[in-house]
Amino acid sequence: MENNSDEFQSMRLKITGMHCANCAKNLQTALSKRDGVIDAAVDITTESADIKWDPKAVTLADIADTVSDTGFSVFTFEKKMHIGGMHCAGCAKRAKTGLEGINGVIFADINITDNSGFIKVAPSYSDLEDEERYYAVLEDKIAAALSKYGFEYIGDDGEAVSAADLGDACAVGCAIGDKADDAEEGGKKKITGIFHRLLQKK
Repeated sequence: MENNSDEFQSMRLKITGMHCANCAKNLQTALSKRDGVIDAAVDITTESADIKWDPKAVTLADIADTVSDTGFSVFTFEKKMHIGGMHCAGCAKRAKTGLEGINGVIFADINITDNSGFIKVAPSYSDLEDEERYYAVLEDKIAAALSKYGFEYIGDDGEAVSAADLGDACAVGCAIGDKADDAEEGGKKKITGIFHRLLQKK
């Protein structure tokens, strides 16, 4: 389940660590009490949580923290990557903002020194039903978003590109990013690659 509107966002998350009905009940209570959460329903049978929240009041990262504080975990993926076209702190800021704009991303970080990026993603429950398709669609989206802001996905296991090798790419990327920010509030861009699952055992 994934249904995002201008006002609220909703998602069905895979939850690990629950063993009984009381686990589900405790988690549902904790989520329901979280400021910004509009509705929460936890199902022990499917090990999932249907959550509806106000993004102006709470983030997906906050929700993941609440799950963790209750003794459970949101199923996540991690991804490291190299990014072409970054040359300054402004570039890094744009890349980070873009990454955090990806639906499901709960954490993003950029290292301008070696032109690398990192994201931690919580896919929706339905995404996990066809992981191969999910990865492919997600990669297409983030690659397109990077290109929109003047950056390029270099790879996730190749050599990093040094800032000295980028030449004027920074100026081009920042200029494109400025236009994108004007066209789309805050600029929603994303970064690409193959995800490595974090198998969080119960």
